[in-house]
Amino acid sequence: MNPMPNAQSISGSKPSGTTVVLGNGVVQADQNIDRAERRAKDEQDLVTKSIAEAEAIREVYQNARDRPDTDQVMEEGSPTAETNGNDALEPGIDDPSSPNSDVRLHHRAVVIAQEPGGALGGLVRQLSLDQFENEGRRVSYGNLDSSIAARRLLDRQMSTRGLHKKIISQLLLPRGWKPPMRRQFFLNGNDVAELCDTVEQLFQREPTVLKLRAPLKIFGDLHGQFGDLMRLFDEYGYPSTAGDITYIDYLFLGDYVDRGQHSLETICLLLALKIEYPEHVHLIRGNHEAADINALFGFRIECIERMGEKDGIWAWHRFNQLFNWFPLAALVEKRIICMHGGIGRSINYVSQIEALQRPISMDAGSVVLMDLLWSDPTENDSVEGLRPNARGPGLVTFGPDRVIAFCKNNNLQLIVRAHECVMDGFERFAQGHLITLFSATNYCGTANNAGALLVVGRDLVVVPKLIHPLPPVVVSQDMQEDGFMEETWMQELNSQRPPTPTRGRPHTANDRNSLAWI
Repeated sequence: MNPMPNAQSISGSKPSGTTVVLGNGVVQADQNIDRAERRAKDEQDLVTKSIAEAEAIREVYQNARDRPDTDQVMEEGSPTAETNGNDALEPGIDDPSSPNSDVRLHHRAVVIAQEPGGALGGLVRQLSLDQFENEGRRVSYGNLDSSIAARRLLDRQMSTRGLHKKIISQLLLPRGWKPPMRRQFFLNGNDVAELCDTVEQLFQREPTVLKLRAPLKIFGDLHGQFGDLMRLFDEYGYPSTAGDITYIDYLFLGDYVDRGQHSLETICLLLALKIEYPEHVHLIRGNHEAADINALFGFRIECIERMGEKDGIWAWHRFNQLFNWFPLAALVEKRIICMHGGIGRSINYVSQIEALQRPISMDAGSVVLMDLLWSDPTENDSVEGLRPNARGPGLVTFGPDRVIAFCKNNNLQLIVRAHECVMDGFERFAQGHLITLFSATNYCGTANNAGALLVVGRDLVVVPKLIHPLPPVVVSQDMQEDGFMEETWMQELNSQRPPTPTRGRPHTANDRNSLAWI
C-alpha cells in the first residue's frame, strides 16, 4: 500500500457541531523505567491531556477554515507559512466525488512496548503514521474438599451479587490475570444458560445497527487471546467504575472466539460486562460467531475440553443461539460506521443492514449478511471495483471506489472494520476513509503483529493505541509439575487450519482451496 498523507481529509460540508479526525499518538513504554514511576502515572491526567489535545487539533482545523486569507493547517510546533490550501490539506478534499465530511486520520498513533507496565506508566513518545513500515502487510493467516468449598463460596456470591458480577470479579484483572493452572473452566452449563438468557434479553431490545455516541473505544478481533484484552485494558483503561466506564463507552467488532487459548474467558467476560453496563458496553457480530465456523476453529473443542462433554456441547449450542441475536453494525455520531467485515458487492446503504431481522443465522441465505461479515478491501488503493475473494466462492473484495461511494450515499466519513490481521494493528485504506483494526497480537502464535484499539474522542478525533507481542512463555519442569496447563491442542488445530496468509505473500492454488482463509 502506498503511504498515506500525514492527515487524511474527506471533502464536503461540515456536519453540525462535529469533526471527525483519526487521531494521533503512539505511546511506547520504556522497558527500563522504574516500576514506581509507572505506578505514579495518573491515568486520569493522560485522559485529560488527550482531550485537551483533541480540542486543540479541532481548533486549529476550524481556524484554518474560517480564515479567508489562508487554508494552511499547521503541525504542532511548525512555523506559519504561506501555502496553498491544497498543499496543507490532503488530496481529495476538494474532490466533489468525496463524501461530505470533516473526518481525518491524524498523523500520529499510540503504542505500548513489549514490557507490560500498566496505565501507560512508561515514557510517552509519539510516532508519525508514516513510520509504520508494515502498513501494507495484512496478515493472512485443588483437592475435592477445597473444590466443594470454593464452589459453595461462588454459589453464595452468585446468589447475593449476581452471576455476571462473579464473572467480572474472577476475570476482569487487567494487571493480575494469568492463564489458569487447570484446564477446567469455572462456569458450568447452568451458568452459561443464565448468562446467555440475560444478555439475549438485552440484545432483543437493541436495534440491528446500534446508534452510539462518542467518546468511544473500538476493539478489533480478539480470537480468544484473553491476555491481550487484559493488556489493552491495563494500558489504556478498562470498563469499570474503578476504570474509565463513567466517561467513555466500549465497542467490540466481533470474532471473540476461535484460534486462541481462552475463548471462554473472552466471551464470558464481555457478556458479563454487557449486563453490568448495558448502555456503555456494545458487542457486534463477527464471522466466527457462527456454529458452522466455530465448530471447526477451536471454540467447540475448548467448550468440551474445559467444561466436560455434556456441559461443553450444551454451552457451545447456547452460545451460538445467542450469537444469532448479536447486533450487526454500529453508527457513531452518524459519521462513522463500524462493522466486522465490509460492504462487499451488495451493501450500498445502511438501511440494508438495518433491514436484517434477528435472530439470523449464516445459512439464512442473506447476501447482505455474508458481505457484512466476510468481505475484505482489495489489496491496496490502486485496485478498484470488485474482485473475487480467496476466502470462498461468492465472496468479494471491494475497492476504494466502493468505499467512497458508500460513504457519500450515507453521509458518512469513515468505515471501521476488523476481520483481517494487519501487522501494525491498524491499517488505512481508501485514502483514510476505511480503517482495518485487529486487537490480538502475534495472531495464532506466528504473525508477530501488533494489536490495536481506536479511541474516538468527543470531537471525533480518532487515536490508534497499540501493544506489541510479548515474548513466548517458557514452561519449566517445575511449572509442569505444579499443574501448569500447556496449551498444545490449539497450536495443533491452527497448524491444520492456518489463518489467512500475510498480505502481499503469493498464494498457491492449494491455499485458495483450503480452510486457510477463514
